[in-house]
Amino acid sequence: MYLPADHPITVEALLKQYHSSVKSLNASVSSWQGNRISLLPGVNARNTLASGQLARVESGLIYVKWGAKTVFILQPGDFIFHFDSFEDLHLSYMIEEPSSIRYVTTNNLLELFTANKQTLYYWHHLLLIQNTIFASAYGASIKHETRPTAGFQRYNTGETIIQEGDPAEHVYTLLKGEAVAVVKSKQVGEIKEGEIFGALAAITGNIRNASVFAHSNCTVMTVPKDQFIDLIKSQPETCLQMITTMAQQITALNSRTNHQIDSAL
Repeated sequence: MYLPADHPITVEALLKQYHSSVKSLNASVSSWQGNRISLLPGVNARNTLASGQLARVESGLIYVKWGAKTVFILQPGDFIFHFDSFEDLHLSYMIEEPSSIRYVTTNNLLELFTANKQTLYYWHHLLLIQNTIFASAYGASIKHETRPTAGFQRYNTGETIIQEGDPAEHVYTLLKGEAVAVVKSKQVGEIKEGEIFGALAAITGNIRNASVFAHSNCTVMTVPKDQFIDLIKSQPETCLQMITTMAQQITALNSRTNHQIDSAL
């Protein structure tokens, strides 16, 4: 699960716990029973579920929207809960790339919980953390009154995300896939899922000093630079997260450079 905006460190820590709980839950279940259905772009997954029905995301990303705004993103291993009241909330589960879900019946869940009490513990823990994440993220957005307008872009392997020499209009977060940073045709770094990139030029107002290419099929969240700057002013945690990412990238670059020097000696 991703949240489509930067958030406080407390929420980041909760997300790590959530992902750990999802991993533990799925590891405790040898196989999820239920019909698997493939979904094509443009489909609202909510329309495939009956009221009260549960589904597990098997592949792809599902964008949970409140009206036109993406409020969070589900990834493989996450669950969709559907109730009739969601229609009144204008909540939808939109498919923007080929994805698949598996229906999970109440009987199947009861069988799993009866057979393995640890599975029941993981399930309860996941739900509690998920609720805490939503409450904390909403509280932070109300407190700071800063809600950046996030956009989402998809890039195929080899496509250019950032072009060296271009003006810096946006800051990026890699949601899915891998990317590489290149300066003058030489790779200088790697970008992993969850990392912020393109922030330095946006903050300083300089042109891009490196290109970024999709090393695999990528999904990227973009935030206009002005909104990103407002965000780090109101949420110091975002600035700390960005500095941490930059420090890791610099460390990796130094390590690669030292290795190249040693190899040349």
